[in-house]
Parts: sequence; C-alpha cells; structure tokens
Amino acid sequence: MTQSSGKRHVVYFHYACDHEFRQIVQQWARLTLDVSPWAEAYYRSVLPHCRNSNDAIRRLANRWLEILWRLRQDHKPYDQDYHLKQHTLRCTPH
Repeated sequence: MTQSSGKRHVVYFHYACDHEFRQIVQQWARLTLDVSPWAEAYYRSVLPHCRNSNDAIRRLANRWLEILWRLRQDHKPYDQDYHLKQHTLRCTPH
C-alpha cells in the first residue's frame, strides 16, 4: 500500500498469511499436547513467557513445522524417541 501527500511518499508492507493453514497447524499442535511428552513440556516452558495460551500454541506449532520440514528434507518418518534423544543431547551442557 502506498500513501502520498505533497512531498511525502510512504510505502507500507503488509505481511499476509494463509489463515486456514495457520488454524489447522495450531489445532494440530494443540492436539499433540495429549500424546507427546516433549510437546507438553515445551508448551509449559514457554507459557510463562507468552501473552496468552494461544501465543504458546503458535510457538509449539512453529516448532512442529520445523520438525516436519526436517523430516521432509531427510525423507524419514517421525520417531519420538530419536527426537527426545537429540533434544537431550542439544540441551545437555558439555
């Protein structure tokens, strides 16, 4: 969007997203809280730093999308035990 007034010329950039896809991914993330221990732990760890529970769910959904992207790149199925092991290795100080 562009606005002009005399000598002033301002261009606004609007970030758009697919709202239906965002809603589906957030619902998926919410459903994983009951079946994935790391998802629930992640949700509980970020919740105090979020404005509300929806913000925490969005962060969890983004984490799931990162995992899904990696699985697609590696052509591997999701293995929760492997994921937990890798998470522990990354979080453990050496």
